[in-house]
Amino acid sequence: MPLNPEARRARARLAAHRRWHPGDDLDQLTEQCYAEIELSNIDDGIDDLVAAAPKMTDEQLARIRRLAASR
Repeated sequence: MPLNPEARRARARLAAHRRWHPGDDLDQLTEQCYAEIELSNIDDGIDDLVAAAPKMTDEQLARIRRLAASR
């Protein structure tokens, strides 16, 4: 699956930091970049789910909104 722009930027930022600062402790930056890539993948999955979903009725949309608001 190709990466979206946000995930590519996070991956590139990590690679550049590793390249130019090889001795630095990268734990925090690495975790942050991986978290950005993970969120980006989740967003892509949600987009795919929405695109595949059939048209909902107003009542169904209201139920989904209530569910999302309770989280």
